[in-house]
Amino acid sequence: MKRVFIHAFMAGNLGDDLMVRILCSRYPKVHFFVFADASYHTRYRDLKNLTVFAPEDRKTRVLNQAVRRLAGREDGARKLLMKTSHAAVHIGGSVFVQHLDDWSGFYAMDEQLVRLSRNLFVVGANFGPYTDPGYREQYRQLFEGYRDICFRDSCSKKEFSQADNIRWVPDVVFQYKEIPKVSAERQVLFSVIDLTERGGKYPVSQYREVYEKFMKDLAVVFLRQGYRVKFISFCRIQKDEEAARRIQKEIRKEVSFDTELICYDQNLEECMQAFAASEMIVGTRFHSIILGMCMEKKVLPVIYDYKTRNMLNDLFPHSGLEFGELEHLSAAQAAEQLKASEPYRAEQAVREAQEQFAALDRFLLS
Repeated sequence: MKRVFIHAFMAGNLGDDLMVRILCSRYPKVHFFVFADASYHTRYRDLKNLTVFAPEDRKTRVLNQAVRRLAGREDGARKLLMKTSHAAVHIGGSVFVQHLDDWSGFYAMDEQLVRLSRNLFVVGANFGPYTDPGYREQYRQLFEGYRDICFRDSCSKKEFSQADNIRWVPDVVFQYKEIPKVSAERQVLFSVIDLTERGGKYPVSQYREVYEKFMKDLAVVFLRQGYRVKFISFCRIQKDEEAARRIQKEIRKEVSFDTELICYDQNLEECMQAFAASEMIVGTRFHSIILGMCMEKKVLPVIYDYKTRNMLNDLFPHSGLEFGELEHLSAAQAAEQLKASEPYRAEQAVREAQEQFAALDRFLLS
């Protein structure tokens, strides 16, 4: 049985967790390893071919101590698994972004992954944004050590148009197979994010009040028209839930209708049921938009990030609202435009997204 080390963002984010789940489900005869907190023992309890190493686990401590004793190295278990696995898969979305002026720490982790892995694959990522030309150049050189890199948008591929080992196809989540078979109700699902602390190099925190007011106004319009409204939090650590509760509080000041909040934790099936049962999706989280498209819903993307605009330009052009538009847009008008829109037809994107795994298929299934 081949062994594969997974390098991923394991912080209770629904989108990232889905990507790892799709990877492991695709290769049931491959043994995968991932480092994550102990909650992932429950989140992934049905994935029999995935071993989770949590810092508090006895097996992790014992392995770390053994490697440290023999080789005198910290972080021993992680490095050992990188080196002894047949391959490593770096899976995730915004994994190559220049978050800081000093990006040396992030680069060092990626360089270590290249150096220690026998065969390294990137699945589902985007490249950028970045402001330092040196950032792109350093990664251009580093990418030469990867066996295959599959981005999820054409803009990322264009940054490395001459590289033979770099491709792009639609996002991995178009390959999610466990879509609930339920009928859509008169329901609108809102995915929201918290903009409070989204400052840094690409700040959007200044739009928080405008964004939350728009989402509140749009929800009120639908409630008054007889729609059920639900909110979904994709990531508790990143405070989606707090933003949703603030919006719900403002809704209650205007109308007497109740709204429901679903918080992703260890309830993936409930979250997918909410998508499947909704007629329309108002999505801010990247993968809320993808899931809405995948399930062929009417989707209104609210764009907070470079990655979302690039994806939409490839797959769903002329759609979506930029934060700068929200202050001047009538929520009633936005609601009517969404209701009059056509559901996204996902057949082609679903078919093309299989190619995210083309290189892995050749390596793991041969």
